Amino acid sequence: MDKEIELYGWLAAKNLNIDCLGDTEDLGGCVQYSHLLDKFPKDHVYLSDEDQICFMDGYVYNKSEFMGQNDDWQQSFAGSLRSDAEAHLRKLRGAFCGYVCDVKKNSTLIYTDQVSNKALFYYISGDSWVISNCVDFIVRVLRANHIAYHFDQTAAKYMLSYGYMLDDSTYVKEIRRLLPGCFAVLGDGRAEITQYYRLRCHEQPMTEDEALDKLDQAFRQAVAREFEKDREYGYDHLVDLSAGLDSRMVCWVAHDMGYTQQTNLSYSKLGYRDDTVSGEIAKHLGHEYLFKSLDDVRWMYDVDEMTLKNNGAAICLGMTGGNRMLKSVNMERFGIEHTGIIGGPTMASYYKDRELAYGPPRYGLNSYSTRLGYTFDERVLEQYETQEAFAMNTRGLLGMQVSYMIRQNYIECASPFADVDMLETAFSIPFAYRVDDRLYLRWIAERYPGAAEFGWEKWGGVKPKKNHIFFRKVKTTQRLLYGYWCRMFHKPNPDSMNPMDYWYAQEEPVRRYLEHMYEQRIDSDVLPQELADDMRSLYQTGNFVEKSLVLTVLSAVYLYFETK
Repeated sequence: MDKEIELYGWLAAKNLNIDCLGDTEDLGGCVQYSHLLDKFPKDHVYLSDEDQICFMDGYVYNKSEFMGQNDDWQQSFAGSLRSDAEAHLRKLRGAFCGYVCDVKKNSTLIYTDQVSNKALFYYISGDSWVISNCVDFIVRVLRANHIAYHFDQTAAKYMLSYGYMLDDSTYVKEIRRLLPGCFAVLGDGRAEITQYYRLRCHEQPMTEDEALDKLDQAFRQAVAREFEKDREYGYDHLVDLSAGLDSRMVCWVAHDMGYTQQTNLSYSKLGYRDDTVSGEIAKHLGHEYLFKSLDDVRWMYDVDEMTLKNNGAAICLGMTGGNRMLKSVNMERFGIEHTGIIGGPTMASYYKDRELAYGPPRYGLNSYSTRLGYTFDERVLEQYETQEAFAMNTRGLLGMQVSYMIRQNYIECASPFADVDMLETAFSIPFAYRVDDRLYLRWIAERYPGAAEFGWEKWGGVKPKKNHIFFRKVKTTQRLLYGYWCRMFHKPNPDSMNPMDYWYAQEEPVRRYLEHMYEQRIDSDVLPQELADDMRSLYQTGNFVEKSLVLTVLSAVYLYFETK
């Protein structure tokens, strides 16, 4: 990296020196470094006495359910967590992670929320441990304490195939991620993990009308939770907006519920539908609108910055220009960035076939690349009852939601589609109603018809209405033919929100920069020879996304093993 990148987060450690990070606080049972955004300070928990240390980073929607007669939120939180951690965490709603250290029992409990909006990583060895939301912080502490650590090939192979992790792996074998809906007790040199929540697919008998009512109620409740948290602290609402349906419906339903003080955020190729359609929607609703063009392609130089900020947990350029966009926004006005993340698979499904979706999970689907043909441990699949549950928990929560790690360097974030009660409602609805966006489109048509008056990116700019299906088919055919023509004549296709192959082919300075990065790093001694050969093959024969998978692994190796 050319310059040091500021990271927001925290780290706590026992029996290790963490002064390398900056100013620290000795809490007795452990030491802590904190460099937090502190968007919701009255929600934080940070207690320390002779018996316990309790810390929680994030925000909680249902604080009143824990406080009872005691109006001290921090004491109420700590007391509830101590008395029954599993029940306490199941009941919490919001985005949170943290730990509670029992000084007398010499044990520490660490936790993350049900969907891991707030990621947590840990290292434990003997009577020492480190926990943090940032892998780089942990690596720096291990280096400072002269502790050896090693490269994890499995994490690299996950990245080169799926573009995200499928389990608790990181590129450092000794550092693990606490998976969504889990807490762990650290002691005796090991972590005893308990899963207190897991997203499952559990159809229940209901009519389509009943499904529509339940879906709308759950979504409106989720929207209210997020936007009321902004109001509680006097913030305006920062809401993503695109030509898709997911962020559009967050924006539209929130406006319908009276949350009209919105600033809509959009970024894409100039003139693309995510530019024109989102602008039309914001104008129609009377919202402030901020747009960033990606055509300057400067964001494509941010490989190391993106890998550092997303902990190497997903493809380095997956958030396109979002990082650059967020840098340019005055975040003092806002508390939560309201996104539409995992909206599509929540409202509909990753799959069109019920037998596949509800059948046993298998590898090979929902991946970025199958060129290398890697096989993975079947025990990962055994944790999930169905293919859809496997996809939602991995591609959804461990893949798509990784962008939150980047965003949380600027602002807190949430998506109503990832609200626990919304997820439970959505996956109780029969698959037949959800498939092919059936219930999604009906919900819009009957409850929020105005939202269907703007083109849908998925349908090539055709409005998401049943009576426009013919036009959608015509548009889809045109796009397929154009894509075929581009491939046949080896032309890059610019018809995309972020046409990476197009830009990579057209922008010679970017291409030279990334190729130089690849050439400088591919011969790293950290990489086993067979893996390095695989990466050479993928980079030389793959499209730009596949090249980005290789660059992500090389960036992680550089950041965690070769820089000092």
